[in-house]
Amino acid sequence: EAPPGPVTGGAQFRLPTLSAAQRKAAEEIRAVFADRATVLLRGVTGSGKTEIYMHFAAEVLARGGQVLLLVPEIALTPQMMAKFTAYFGENVAMLHSGLQLTERYDQWKRIRRGDVRVVLGTRSAVFAPLPDLGLIIMDEEQEHTYKSDQNPKYHARDVARFRCAQEKALLLLASATPSLESFRKAEEGKYTLIALRHRFGNAHLPAV
Repeated sequence: EAPPGPVTGGAQFRLPTLSAAQRKAAEEIRAVFADRATVLLRGVTGSGKTEIYMHFAAEVLARGGQVLLLVPEIALTPQMMAKFTAYFGENVAMLHSGLQLTERYDQWKRIRRGDVRVVLGTRSAVFAPLPDLGLIIMDEEQEHTYKSDQNPKYHARDVARFRCAQEKALLLLASATPSLESFRKAEEGKYTLIALRHRFGNAHLPAV
């Protein structure tokens, strides 16, 4: 059974119940969590990676840690934000270039003060001031939008890996089609490769 989520606004929310395949993947991630390793979660489209994100975010928050969730483009932030605020309430901040400068500054101040424990955003959010960082999740880690060609030039995946190494946090890379670099590191044993091969609820992939 899914553990209860935090209480927000007088209502108690529950995390989504994981399927058997999701539970197996979560157990495999949990087995390397203490090592603060890098995990590559390769899950087909619709396999339920987001539900796994939520469960591990809840675990990190329960230990007093903070969570950073990166998405490749602004268009994906409202959908992901809706899912996370449904369970974590006002404990979530959002950072991306689509916000007005004053809005971004307000969010930054909330994060810096420790008013929120979960930060969701695009690549620049990787620099969010999270002193108790316990988990960074990169959704669709293969996307080119994580790479900045403007000064300062950086790749969010490299910054995330550095921050996790410095702060002893877990880096969870996720994709249905991992980048060649990440997949090669998984083959070499530098990353832990975990697979979700089927869609949630026994849904079928379209014929190609």
